[in-house]
Amino acid sequence: MTQTSKWRLDAATGIGFVVLLSVALLLPGSPPKAEDTIERITAVLIEERQAFLVSGYLAGLAAMAYLWFLGSVGRFLGTDGEGALGGAATAGGTFAISVVLLGMMMFNGVAFVAAGLGDPAVVRALTDVGNGVIELGKFGFAVFILAVSRRGAAAGVLPVWLVRLGLAAVPLMLLSAVALFIDHGMFQFGGAIDLAGALPALAWTLALSIVMMRTPPPVRREVRP
Repeated sequence: MTQTSKWRLDAATGIGFVVLLSVALLLPGSPPKAEDTIERITAVLIEERQAFLVSGYLAGLAAMAYLWFLGSVGRFLGTDGEGALGGAATAGGTFAISVVLLGMMMFNGVAFVAAGLGDPAVVRALTDVGNGVIELGKFGFAVFILAVSRRGAAAGVLPVWLVRLGLAAVPLMLLSAVALFIDHGMFQFGGAIDLAGALPALAWTLALSIVMMRTPPPVRREVRP
């Protein structure tokens, strides 16, 4: 396999991450909303038990792809994790995927056994905490996108439209994260704004992966932000 082919496979892990995470999140259907009754939440967790369990496995695969992608992004930007922006991108991305995985595992755990035991307080608590932890991932992804966009612009390796898309995605994510303290309406967990807030970030990651795939294998760069 040529170096170009290897590089394209490394860069393509970003696409793999977006696909796997999207399927993992969508497989159980619409996520429980903050205003849903405990009876409805329990019923969904029991009825979609297998889907929640499989989504946890897919989330693990998505995490593998994303962590590999982080390394590829570092090479692409000429940082390989070094420097302030390289460190910020790696830290933000690692934090983001870690808390998203943790939040999804809480849903996995409550669907595995707890939902069938009939303890409303436990089911409610694990569901709310799971939603909250997943929501925190948006802050990590915001750091990742900002750091990569700034470093990519300084190094001249990112097209202007991708930098602008990244800068537009960040405030949308942060706005949608108000679901952490709103328990009804469009801004609540599982509401229209909450779900839509993640779409620009996923689209940006997908676009970044494609741009990287279409770029020749990078060499070590000394450009500093």
